[in-house]
Amino acid sequence: MATHGTIGVLGAGEVGRAVAGQAVRRGHEVVIVNSRGPESLRAVVSGLGPPARAGTA
Repeated sequence: MATHGTIGVLGAGEVGRAVAGQAVRRGHEVVIVNSRGPESLRAVVSGLGPPARAGTA
């Protein structure tokens, strides 16, 4: 059985959201960060689902 790790994504733009979405769909936990802080990522994280969370850079 394969184990899935945590993937960190820097930036929540078009590319960052796409990478995070692919990782979540493949069973990875995702921590996404940007320069504005975790509060600004609330909608992005909500859209990705439970394996995703906002972090601080």
